[in-house]
Amino acid sequence: MSQLVSTNVTPPRGDELVEDRNLRVVLEIVRGGPCFIDDIDGDVLDADVRFENGQCHCDLTVRTGDDGDERTETKYGSNDVCEHCPGVVFSTHGCIPRYLGVGDGWFVVETYAADTETVSSLVADVRTVCERVTVRSLVSTDRESHDELRSIDVSILTPKQREAVEHAADAGYYDPDTRVPLEDLADDLDISTSALSQRLRRAESNVMRQCVCDGETS
Repeated sequence: MSQLVSTNVTPPRGDELVEDRNLRVVLEIVRGGPCFIDDIDGDVLDADVRFENGQCHCDLTVRTGDDGDERTETKYGSNDVCEHCPGVVFSTHGCIPRYLGVGDGWFVVETYAADTETVSSLVADVRTVCERVTVRSLVSTDRESHDELRSIDVSILTPKQREAVEHAADAGYYDPDTRVPLEDLADDLDISTSALSQRLRRAESNVMRQCVCDGETS
């Protein structure tokens, strides 16, 4: 499938603002519908995405051809912004997504946020337009400060939730550089894909709520 390695989205215009964004979050997003990038022939190596006046504009660097006859060219694509486009949601939160990977109906997206409240709100809003969102990674990049370090109580997870999370982690599901189909994990646990998705979503929600609560009381 096409690989999209960098994307810039123009955030909403407003007063000039400079703020620290020390939280790096990586999300795996299963889209709620098709994207016109899916129809691009070749491997998408790089893309610049802009949203203007209800339109999605993309400058795409695409590699085409077979081994020994490969070539790289720049293509332009434009389409009406889809109702299920997660990029628009990022921009409404003032976040800039960087697409680490694109597959058959899914994106792996990296962004930076100022606090856990922003991350929680972003994830909740993306879930309203997409089929599924999984938090693969949430890491503080501020090595001089430990304000963002949180203690997570895993005892609040049910045994089935812990089993699902531990199996997913062992299989590399939360590794942003690895694509592990949810269906394969469900087969390993002998449960349905929807049941596994629900267990992971509830476990992730419990963890995120702890992050937000700690952030509010610190």
